Amino acid sequence: VDEMDFSSMELDEALRKFQAHIRVQGEAQKVERLIEAFSQRYCMCNPEVVQQFHNPDTIFILAFAIILLNTDMYSPNIKPDRKMMLEDFIRNLRGVDDGADIPRELVVGIYERIQQKELKSNEDHVTYVTKVEKSIVGMKTVLSVPHRRLVCCSRLFEVTDVNKLQKQAAHQREVFLFNDLLVILKLCPKKKSSSTYTFCKSVGLLGMQFHLFENEYYSHGITLVTPLSGSEKKQVLHFCALGSDEMQKFVEDLKESIAEVTELEQIRIEWELEKQQGAKTLSFKSSGAQVDPQSKQGSPT
Repeated sequence: VDEMDFSSMELDEALRKFQAHIRVQGEAQKVERLIEAFSQRYCMCNPEVVQQFHNPDTIFILAFAIILLNTDMYSPNIKPDRKMMLEDFIRNLRGVDDGADIPRELVVGIYERIQQKELKSNEDHVTYVTKVEKSIVGMKTVLSVPHRRLVCCSRLFEVTDVNKLQKQAAHQREVFLFNDLLVILKLCPKKKSSSTYTFCKSVGLLGMQFHLFENEYYSHGITLVTPLSGSEKKQVLHFCALGSDEMQKFVEDLKESIAEVTELEQIRIEWELEKQQGAKTLSFKSSGAQVDPQSKQGSPT
């Protein structure tokens, strides 16, 4: 929030910008904290606007009222004849500025702009991943989890034997690279399925290695080597791209994603070790055992 610039913006337009990046929903206390953070930032960016009111808290009250208006106006659960009209909105805000009314033209402007365009959040990464997941038939991995985001999608061709030429059209693959996972798909024939893709396989990025190759059959090839869970064996996959640009972009994204997942795993391991060490210390203290540094194990009693 501290990085957002709301300078010279109407309060509702600043709130629109804020809500585009931060989803303002959930339990009342959470919404209140978010609006409070927004209001404080808005006041810092617009000190001349704050001076127009008797109390800086009026910005918070008005911002909260805008959120309620937006919900009321666009909620399908509220019948049209029960929705807040302009005069209702004006009446609800009477006396909120330390007993004074907010200028009518300001309130009317806010109401009309919200009426013209709903305040809503941009699509977050989980929502987008869920859409991808729904377009896949035969998916054997749950994709839509909070930590996962889509990095890129590349059209590559799977190579079954790097020493033999094969028909590329028969092995065309849509390769979805997520920040922790590589999902390999085939395009579905439009006449046979309502889905877009058929699931082929998925491989985790943790422990993955890769190298590029080039021979008389494949000019832009890549070999992926990944450990199989619970086994010393490794899975080896070969792909090629039609051009160097496609392969370079895929390799750059893959390299960054592998580095990220490796770093996160290292952090997780360190955190687990610290937690275990803390549990051991706590267990030792709670046992009440005392050690005499002068005593020797096995000495006669």
